[in-house]
Amino acid sequence: MVLVLLWGLSEAVIPYFYKLFVDAIPSGDYQLLLKILIAYAGLYVVEIILNAGSIFVGDTFLLPAARDARVAVFKKIQDLDFAFHLTKSTGSLISAIKRGDQAFFSIHHIINVRMTRIFVNFVVMTIFFTSLNSSLLGIMAVTFAINISLAFLLIRYNMRTRKEFNEAEDDVSAVIVDNLLNYETVKLFAKEDKELSHLRSRFQSWLQKLWLFANSFRLIDLGVGAISNTGLFLVLFIGLGQTIRGELTGGEYIAMLGYVSVFYYRFFELIYELRNFAKHHVDLVKYFSWLPLKEQVKDPAEPVTLENVKGKIKFENTSFSYPEGKQGAIRDFDLTIKPGQSVAFVGHSGAGKTTVTKLLMRFYDPNSGKITIDGVDLKKMTKSHLRSHMGVVPQEPIMFNNTIAFNIAYGALDVTEEKIIEAAKMANLHDFISTMPKAYKTNVGERGVKLSGGQKQRLAIARMILSDPEIIIFDEATSQLDSESEKLIQDAFWKAAKGKTTLIIAHRLSSITKAEKIVVMEDGEIREIGSHKQLLTKKSSLYKKFWQLQTVG
Repeated sequence: MVLVLLWGLSEAVIPYFYKLFVDAIPSGDYQLLLKILIAYAGLYVVEIILNAGSIFVGDTFLLPAARDARVAVFKKIQDLDFAFHLTKSTGSLISAIKRGDQAFFSIHHIINVRMTRIFVNFVVMTIFFTSLNSSLLGIMAVTFAINISLAFLLIRYNMRTRKEFNEAEDDVSAVIVDNLLNYETVKLFAKEDKELSHLRSRFQSWLQKLWLFANSFRLIDLGVGAISNTGLFLVLFIGLGQTIRGELTGGEYIAMLGYVSVFYYRFFELIYELRNFAKHHVDLVKYFSWLPLKEQVKDPAEPVTLENVKGKIKFENTSFSYPEGKQGAIRDFDLTIKPGQSVAFVGHSGAGKTTVTKLLMRFYDPNSGKITIDGVDLKKMTKSHLRSHMGVVPQEPIMFNNTIAFNIAYGALDVTEEKIIEAAKMANLHDFISTMPKAYKTNVGERGVKLSGGQKQRLAIARMILSDPEIIIFDEATSQLDSESEKLIQDAFWKAAKGKTTLIIAHRLSSITKAEKIVVMEDGEIREIGSHKQLLTKKSSLYKKFWQLQTVG
């Protein structure tokens, strides 16, 4: 701030040199004129040094602060619950984060640099006009007050149109990103024209809001410009009359001309920075709007740490309804899973199978009842500690845009190349990888688009195997495999699951015949429990009905 104040001061006194030059030229004193010229040129050099110095010193805290802000926003979005991400568009989030990051830089320069310089200029000009002619200062003060009042109203309108335009911009970004993420579906159904038409329809609102936002700037320019130019003319007209009457010297009038011109230039700059501040303020408010959001699933203040996890899981009279979603997703759910036991969950879509695993991983907390691991309530553990004991093979594995080796090793620590290869072999993936020119260094593409569905699932299985969890969740992970690969994967899976508590969500019942316990669910409740053989021999068994549909037809 010291450097910026000095910079502004060096800038503000330059018009005073016009007076010195004009008053000294008639004397013909070369030495005096040379001194004034050297001082004038030297002041410009000082101004340049102060300019560069103030920006550099400001950047020493701006750059780390911008980094910290972005990290804080990223961490908050990452920490927010599963429910938050289900309602947000990736494209909208990216658009808002990008604008907010730019606004962070811009607002620093507006407040800490440009506005401070403008303030110093106004102070110096006020002192000059006070000593010269207070009546001229009064005219400038009146035009300043009128302009500020008008600008305040127009800038508020500008902020409103900016907010509306941002919403339209986020909507367009959401459509574009959604299209890029699902380009394969677009190609498969030859819907390029439909997507283009969809985007153009969103641009109708976007263009309308953009015109309103852009024209709000023109209103500011026209309104402020008309009043400012009127004030400028009056000041110079009155000053000209005073000069003719001998009340002002020629040098004083030239200095006044310089200061008045600079004053209104600075005033336009002030209005410009105010409207820029308003624009970036809207962006920054959106950028930081996620920080106050509260997590619905919170970590405890004094968390419990599980050591030597055995893997006993117990659901005690657990009920849960999705926020703004399905009510009664699971109801009065009581189930005990012994350490090392394999339990499969079957039932119609929407029966509550996946909800059970989401609650177990604390993506949500139950509305009533509780869930424990080795007798410890899940709510007493941090989410990251709880999930560190679990390995998940999802139905639709998503990969990082990185190498095969990176994706396999993602969930583990201190991984060697030998362990990665061993896990890939167990998942029946090594032979395929070996045929690739770059083998384990092959990039899988964004979300794993360079791999087939079955290859992605096998890679997810290898990743789970390598993380060596105490509890395994297998979410219909063989649904996209051919029969031969499924058998190999099943063999590998049961070897990896040996001695570990295993939860299997299954639609293909042939994949769970080895499970020690099968839980049949319907409408969020447990209907039947037993082994494969027990349930098949049970009369009026719902599981038997499912089995016959898949095996008989």
